[in-house]
Amino acid sequence: MKLPELLKMSFDEFRDKREKAEWFVVKGGSPRFKDYFSWREADQYLNSYGLSGHNRMPQLQIIHSKGKYCHKKSRTKLQKREIFDHWWNGDSFVLSLSEFLNRTLYRQCEDFEEFFGRGQANIYMSSRKDAKCFPVHADTTENFLFHVRGTVRWYIYNETEWECKPDEATVDQVIDLEEGDLLWLPPKLYHRVETLGPRISISFHFHPPKCDWCDVNHEEHPGKVWREPWLDWIGDINGSTK
Repeated sequence: MKLPELLKMSFDEFRDKREKAEWFVVKGGSPRFKDYFSWREADQYLNSYGLSGHNRMPQLQIIHSKGKYCHKKSRTKLQKREIFDHWWNGDSFVLSLSEFLNRTLYRQCEDFEEFFGRGQANIYMSSRKDAKCFPVHADTTENFLFHVRGTVRWYIYNETEWECKPDEATVDQVIDLEEGDLLWLPPKLYHRVETLGPRISISFHFHPPKCDWCDVNHEEHPGKVWREPWLDWIGDINGSTK
């Protein structure tokens, strides 16, 4: 989905908000991100653990009451049943570097990378209301947040990481994101979330552009291609691409 369609505003409007570091929400009005990642895909991913003895989910992170478990970095690996228990006990899961999981995610990164530097997609999933999530924090890059499934309550704060510590930040606004909504956050702005039920959200993060792309005619000066194209390996085999 191209940037103007996503943001429902002109490049000039987005440039103005971006220069002012002014966060905003674009209401979707429909579940327009429903094909980005489904509960069935989540089930398939989490069941890939240990298939044929291989580690097929290295990017999994679990947010729990004592902090964060990183499946790739942890010396003591959780087993599949333990991961399953974390899920149903209300811990949130993060699938980082997930743009390779399907064509829709991959192509969305390509669309963003026409304007920004190389980026990635991180999927956030929770099984229930009041799941454990990150405390108040700030991201180092700007954040395009796609809300895919369920409803999530966001707390947006007034301060940035440069201005105070997380526990000193004050709430600017509380908003509920529904399916199809998009939230843009500038770098370093404090925020946190509260789940109102099962949810899937996707954050797209990017390195900043190397030039002010909003000042050029993008149709005449397309952005840099940062990644290899997604190739169609199946085509019309047996007369179907399904």
